Amino acid sequence: MINLPKYRRFILVIFMVIIIAACLTLAAIWNSLITASDVRNEGWIIVFLFILIAACIALFYFSFRLSDPVAHKENIDAIVATEKEKLKKKLEEKKSQEKETRTEEINLKEKIDQIAAGLQSVKSIDSFANKVLMNISKQVEIVRGIFFFRANKEELFTCKGEYALAGNKPAPFKLGENLDGQVAKNKTLTTIHEIPEDYFRIESGLGSALPRHLIIFPLVCNNETVAVIELATFRKIDAAQAKILNTLISDLGERLNKFVSAKL
Repeated sequence: MINLPKYRRFILVIFMVIIIAACLTLAAIWNSLITASDVRNEGWIIVFLFILIAACIALFYFSFRLSDPVAHKENIDAIVATEKEKLKKKLEEKKSQEKETRTEEINLKEKIDQIAAGLQSVKSIDSFANKVLMNISKQVEIVRGIFFFRANKEELFTCKGEYALAGNKPAPFKLGENLDGQVAKNKTLTTIHEIPEDYFRIESGLGSALPRHLIIFPLVCNNETVAVIELATFRKIDAAQAKILNTLISDLGERLNKFVSAKL
């Protein structure tokens, strides 16, 4: 612990020594002025001496203030209070972030459970695929959906489920073949915006329209792509919806693998 009174006495002694030395110097210069014939140089010495004295006084004042126990305690208390307030804000921000993270995780789990709802009761892979697409449509505003499945030891991904699909089923594809095959090979979600007009058109009782966005993502289990889902939307999916679909890559992949294994 710093002994502030001791330092205050030390500063006072040093200041007194400087003042006494300055006074003696001033007296000596004054005596020199009286006896000297040319006082031009001595005049500048006096100016510098007064500057020195003023500096010493300022030094003493600030040193004395800084060594004041009351002021020192107030400064320490202010610093401690500021640091406590910063720490409090950081803890509050951390708790808020953790709460938001927990809420997001809970919401995500609920969405995934809703998409997987009813899959235990289906009897065939076609029913499984159609159920998945129907449940996804409740979470993401899709206007078209296709579920491609690759059975064990088969090369082709074949359409097993569709949502709002007009016309014939799309042709099967191999791993790495066309856009869906590339997604199956890369095992990552892919989004395409501004779809070409000749890609597909959605037909309904209200007429026909062109979707603007395409989302393709694989279902992966044991580092193998077991299915590919293709979705078409009028609006770009947001971050929360993208997180749901990215979670489905492994979640639905494992569920599909268990379903297929149970049917063998």
